[in-house]
Amino acid sequence: MNFALLGDDPAALPLIEAVQQTGHRLVRVALVDSLRQKCEAIGSLAQGRWEDILIDSDVDAVIVSGNSDDVQAAAKQLASSGKPLLIVPQADFGTGCGYELSLIRDDSQVVLMPAFVHRADAELLSLSSKLVSGELGNVRRIQIEVELASSSASACLLSEREIEAASVTDIDVLRWLGGNYDQVTSLRSGHTEDGCSQATLTLAGTGLADATWTARRGSQATWRLIVETDQGSRTVERPASSPAPTRLIESFVSACRQEQATQTVQPDWPDAVRVFDVLDAARRSLRRRRTIDLHFETLSERSQFKTQMTAMGCGLLLLTLFLMLGLLGLGSMLDSRDRAVKDSSAAGMLLTEADFESRTAVMTAEALVRVDRIAERLKDEPKSVYLEPSDNPPSPELDQRRRTGIVERLQTRGIIAADHRTLLAPTRSSGWDTLMRVLRLAWLAPLVVFLALQILLIVAKPAAPQ
Repeated sequence: MNFALLGDDPAALPLIEAVQQTGHRLVRVALVDSLRQKCEAIGSLAQGRWEDILIDSDVDAVIVSGNSDDVQAAAKQLASSGKPLLIVPQADFGTGCGYELSLIRDDSQVVLMPAFVHRADAELLSLSSKLVSGELGNVRRIQIEVELASSSASACLLSEREIEAASVTDIDVLRWLGGNYDQVTSLRSGHTEDGCSQATLTLAGTGLADATWTARRGSQATWRLIVETDQGSRTVERPASSPAPTRLIESFVSACRQEQATQTVQPDWPDAVRVFDVLDAARRSLRRRRTIDLHFETLSERSQFKTQMTAMGCGLLLLTLFLMLGLLGLGSMLDSRDRAVKDSSAAGMLLTEADFESRTAVMTAEALVRVDRIAERLKDEPKSVYLEPSDNPPSPELDQRRRTGIVERLQTRGIIAADHRTLLAPTRSSGWDTLMRVLRLAWLAPLVVFLALQILLIVAKPAAPQ
């Protein structure tokens, strides 16, 4: 197979060496400035744009090793185009980019494999096989002890960047051997503004043995795995320089060719996403100084869609509530009628166009009954009756005839000063009324549109198997 390299992280160098040892070729490189002097195979190739990898049909797969924005954008485009990617997971790669690549993988069925080289380590493979088969009994505790060498004699503290970079692959080791942990606790010892003397990450889960990862500064780089079981303790130590991960490259090539590969050797992209989730939880645990619970679910475009729709629905319900409160307050301020007319309307003493026969001064039977009831109230209450002016079109002469009819009706019921207590209400502003109708529609529009979009849940539902 012909490989291309994207990114300039030194973690790609063992992978390039393994590519050459397994008989494959490196044919293109992009964004590899800092690696050109470190590897002859990289330096011998002219550096091009990552877009050249996208359109080059001779490139069968791409090794991605970097965390810059350009590398991440290029990785998404390459995955969308169907190029298989062998990706070196890094702390700065981020959960967001990891989930985006998961959606691309589900949509295009492209091969995405994290370069977890420990999954091809013969000693770790043997230990994993024994744990899975139960040959060693129940696992009681898993611990990884890491010592990081310093680049300068004066640096005796660990920075957060060093800690996260060193923990990425080890988190996968703990999950691979121990299980799918759902509780994360992160601690720092000897913490100062410049760093800490020791970092501790503890993973726990129901029915799973606790897993602990510790990192400190040492005179030289060391890595030690300790697994305590019913049959005793097993220790695996890894030298500072490991051999080229040829088995990982062979597993990746088998996956690209859709050949059967050993399942324990072949990591899948969701394994990397879970590592990013744990890293994110570790940051929150350190910030909040408590244990963080993780809630894993199957990665799919449908689950992401449902999560987003749920969040949008809750937001729109709150928005509708706040808009309703604002509309009530705005309506009282923008009502074009004066206080006396509004009080009269609330008390049932406002006669409107609906109380008269169409375009006449003749009151309806229901209106006559209302006027009689109003007359009984006027005998005991110092109130006035209001008549709403006609509209479409307005007619002052018709309004006066209607008012006269109301006065005569009240006088026949014994109301004193009925003429002075029957008033014509001011003309309502059509502009304000139109604005209020528009606002009432705008109040419910977002929620109605969202509910209508729920049909997308049916569209996004996977077809039932035949």
